Amino acid sequence: MKRFLLTIFFFAVASSMAQKRFSEGTIVFTVSTFVDGIKIAEDATAIQMIKGGHLRSEMNSAIGKTVTIFDTKDGKGALLRELGSQKILTPLSRENWVEINAKFQDLNYLFSEDSIKMIGFSCRRANAILKDSTSIVVLYTKEISTENPEVDSQFGSLPGMALQFSYTKGNTMVVYAATAISFDPVPIQKFDIPTSGYRVLSYEESKKGRK
Repeated sequence: MKRFLLTIFFFAVASSMAQKRFSEGTIVFTVSTFVDGIKIAEDATAIQMIKGGHLRSEMNSAIGKTVTIFDTKDGKGALLRELGSQKILTPLSRENWVEINAKFQDLNYLFSEDSIKMIGFSCRRANAILKDSTSIVVLYTKEISTENPEVDSQFGSLPGMALQFSYTKGNTMVVYAATAISFDPVPIQKFDIPTSGYRVLSYEESKKGRK
């Protein structure tokens, strides 16, 4: 009996040691857009930075730059958009954050046992459908875990970290593919919200502009 318990203990320890915790670091994604299977425009770059409960997500493309900053502990953040000479800041509350990510909650995933390598990590596939009929395909790895599911607001319910994901609606598909991951510390200043240089637009005003 003792030998059996020791075997279980050492197996559990080995599994936990093999899994990396992503409590701080940076992930870089290449973002490609396809229409009818044909790539359009240049690839964009998305950068996600995490430091405990702090999140910074950047999207850089030929059109402009969008940065989302959020502190899951204080429930405050901002959406920063730079389009040409326009620089707009939209403050975000926890209620706004929940509303933005509501479509990713309570998803019913269909899991596949297929194993695919992404930047050195073994990944499994998961499929889901959003309420607006958008199809999602995620490649996630169980070799990395996030300590705070709220930071990974889109795929925090998955048993691992998403290293590739695609959204397909109609004839358009957008693919985010991780090209690099770093566990190095991220300067806390990266999560500061600018106090000047931006025109402030409320969340409700921002929503009207997107309609």
